[in-house]
Amino acid sequence: METSSQTVEVPTYVSDDEINTSETIGKSNKNNMRRRRNWMEEKVFNNAEEAEMAVAKENQWSYHYTNVKARGKQFDASIYLLFDSTSDKVILFRTTSDHVHHSMPEKPSRISNEVKQAIQELFELKLKPKAIMEVLHEREIKPPSISQLSNFLRNLKNKTLGSTSISLGEIEQWCIESIRSSPESIDSPFVASYEVIYEDDIENEDDDDVNVNKCRFFITTKRLLQIAARSKKTHADATYKLVWQGFPILIAGTTDLDRHFHSFVMTTRGEEDRINGGQIRTRRFGDDIELLQLAQTEQMFFKASNLFIKKWMKKQPIFINYFQDEWLTTLHGWYEGVGHFTPSTNNALESTNNVMKKERTLRERLPLSRFKVLACEIVEKWSKSYERGLK
Repeated sequence: METSSQTVEVPTYVSDDEINTSETIGKSNKNNMRRRRNWMEEKVFNNAEEAEMAVAKENQWSYHYTNVKARGKQFDASIYLLFDSTSDKVILFRTTSDHVHHSMPEKPSRISNEVKQAIQELFELKLKPKAIMEVLHEREIKPPSISQLSNFLRNLKNKTLGSTSISLGEIEQWCIESIRSSPESIDSPFVASYEVIYEDDIENEDDDDVNVNKCRFFITTKRLLQIAARSKKTHADATYKLVWQGFPILIAGTTDLDRHFHSFVMTTRGEEDRINGGQIRTRRFGDDIELLQLAQTEQMFFKASNLFIKKWMKKQPIFINYFQDEWLTTLHGWYEGVGHFTPSTNNALESTNNVMKKERTLRERLPLSRFKVLACEIVEKWSKSYERGLK
């Protein structure tokens, strides 16, 4: 093997990178100008196998490609094997540029760890993607693209909230494990009660939802149950647009003399009763119900209820029978006189529902598998607010 350190010219062989730039005269795109490289003859090998083994031992070279968009910018350092056509010898040429990596830009397709940490902190503050981008700009942090941010937040939700799919059997198993856990902390959420009905277990053939699975579970804490045990009046209201499946989320609580609302349970219902009463003159019908609600005593309420039934029974018998059984007999505690020193409206409870949608779910419908995780966090926050003096 012979070696040499002198610089020589190779007039017969020209690489792609040595195309004369004069050929590009008349072209406006200057990016097509090729770089000139200084090649130095370094070694002469007896055959091709010996040359290839020497290159492989260096373990830092790759083949040159003309189209390098997917590979990124290539290094200035290069080697060139010249196969002599008159013999088996192979000449190794090497450029005078060093093999360095500092000129290689970072791949723009990935988010740096520092930016990921900042995004995660903002995500935990319940900020939406657009707000996250604005905060990153204010902090003078180079934000990722919208698609990169969406993909990262999707992976983050999968990690914190779990999968988007869940079966009825998995819900039942989760409820059983939560009931058996019996948390030591009075602020730890748990399932106090649940009911799961499979369509095969429904025996009533007259049920309109005979082919529908049903489930409901109640989430609370020991501290909230203590508040519920001391309360005499209960406020309950259902809210929608929280879960993909569309069934309501019911929140129950009580109010104090200062009209502050205190939540103590959240329940999820997997089915909802629907009553079809036909066409009703809603304005006149609603006016009469408002008059019923203004009754100040129980005697006044029942007398007004009898007059209400006589007036509407012939016009809407199906709905009036339902209304009488449900709201005048079973659940008749909705008139003014039944709850003195309590608010006449559910504004405080409605405000709680709005906070859940605005700050917790970010007004997005979540699958039940993820909402149950978020529901436990919400109930735990309700309970800890008393310990922190926020109630």
